[in-house]
Amino acid sequence: MEKARISGLQLFLLILGFLFGSTVILNPATGARNDGWLAILIGGTGGTLLILLYASISLLNPSKTLVDILRDRLGRFIGNIISVFYIWYFIHLASLVLRNFGSFIISTTYPQTPLEVLLIVFILVIMYSLNSGIEVMGRVAEIIVPAVPVIAVIISLGILTTHDFTAFLPILGNGIRPVLKASFNLVTFPYGEAVAFLMIFPYLNRRENLKKVSILSALSSVVLFLFIFFRDIIVLGSHFIHSATFVPHLTSVLIPSINLEPLFDVNLSIGGGVKVVVCMYAATNAINQILGAGDYRKFVTPVALFCVVLAIWVYENVFEMFHWAEKIWPYYSIPFQFVIPLMLLFLSLINRDKN
Repeated sequence: MEKARISGLQLFLLILGFLFGSTVILNPATGARNDGWLAILIGGTGGTLLILLYASISLLNPSKTLVDILRDRLGRFIGNIISVFYIWYFIHLASLVLRNFGSFIISTTYPQTPLEVLLIVFILVIMYSLNSGIEVMGRVAEIIVPAVPVIAVIISLGILTTHDFTAFLPILGNGIRPVLKASFNLVTFPYGEAVAFLMIFPYLNRRENLKKVSILSALSSVVLFLFIFFRDIIVLGSHFIHSATFVPHLTSVLIPSINLEPLFDVNLSIGGGVKVVVCMYAATNAINQILGAGDYRKFVTPVALFCVVLAIWVYENVFEMFHWAEKIWPYYSIPFQFVIPLMLLFLSLINRDKN
């Protein structure tokens, strides 16, 4: 493990930035239309419990990463095999977020710029952050992540005169099923993806604060998602919430005489950047532990290049991106986010006296 420590505030902001991530352009709650706020409340509650599960696993296995825990609880051979699957999961997730970022930018801001150029520029910044270490990543999060809610508020203040405060009514007008489906999707994206923090939790300087920090970051994201949802629906209405491609971006360009689109791009870059950094850090650290190479930085460049190639290849167009996020990703993630962590929690509880 890297000999480094991060504070509770830094971990809080890393988790918050991670959860915000690309959710700003691919929000599962929009599937519930005007009942999206209910989906956020239900999914956010489930997501908070899921992140609490990950924190509990880490506390039951002090100073151990996900790879260490898998080896201890399942044996070195099986633990290494499952660790390899997690490495793929983290790399795949990083590539998907990269593609989300690239697809949005070329669709809205730089339509004449090749996707490959945008991804390479973005990944170079990510690589620099990764090579700087977890402490630098934490300090950078302290500086940039607080800008996310500030920018969201600035965009909201610009559209106060355009609103319909009844747009989220009637409640459950389409029944409970769309709400439950959107809630499940929200649990898996983004909350369940925080399983990557099992590779970062051991670096927290005060372990006794882990549960508190995890819960506060998850609840803060719920508040942020609710704020953005209500802002968007009272401005756009439930029809546009469901049919628009990039809903928060559409809201940001409605302000007359002021171009706030760059602020939205900044928010996306911060959230997407934090998420890619965390996923790639988890992947390179896991590779380093399995191979015993001594320094995860040796794997940053090859993993980064592979992520760029995969991001370019993974989707044919933006509609396929939305289809994957809504229809496939939630079920694809179940073993990584639910099944294996629950098994690890059970095995850690029955063997806690051996820790």
